[in-house]
Amino acid sequence: MKRFIPTFEEYLAEQADASFAFDPAKSTDQDPTGEPLKSIDELTPGKEYVITIDGENHKNMGYAGYTDGYHIFNEADHKEEPMTFSDEALGKVIAAEGITEVKALG
Repeated sequence: MKRFIPTFEEYLAEQADASFAFDPAKSTDQDPTGEPLKSIDELTPGKEYVITIDGENHKNMGYAGYTDGYHIFNEADHKEEPMTFSDEALGKVIAAEGITEVKALG
């Protein structure tokens, strides 16, 4: 009788086909970040941003949204503490062109 649910090892083997392998010929050196945001209204929950404050880049920052008077950004790998900004503080970062959205390449 055939088993319908694959083992974890079988699943990994299925996922390791050529479509998931790294192909240097298809790589690009295109910058994945867009133009700096011009306004708080351009932020989209769930999108990834690079936040630059005083020359220090905070990458992989996902915008969690606005709650209790603060805009919250969480780092994808949880290596950094969440960043919170009031409207005024975030406005200053945006005015200094310190927030750029990471765009999908393709």
